[in-house]
Amino acid sequence: MEDPSGPRERNNDDMIKEKDKIFDYIVRTLTQTLNMSPTDISMDLSLRDDLILDSLQLYELVIDVEEAYDIRLPDEELDEIVTIEDVVNTVYGLTAN
Repeated sequence: MEDPSGPRERNNDDMIKEKDKIFDYIVRTLTQTLNMSPTDISMDLSLRDDLILDSLQLYELVIDVEEAYDIRLPDEELDEIVTIEDVVNTVYGLTAN
């Protein structure tokens, strides 16, 4: 008998891998913009408070992400994005559909 948890685990692994890819892309983008070491960037960092991105840098990040993933980040969702993890989850949600 096949284990029903097998496919669920595989899907969870795929989700984690995809989110890791999105995070890696964001890290590459931020390290170029901010001249930071990739090791200094983590999922829980606040874009405004920790990374101190100004409005132009935030706009450029949004444009880069939208172009890279061929998505449109809705304005109402942008207001809810605080951390890098929020960006990753939002991009994943828009690309997983």
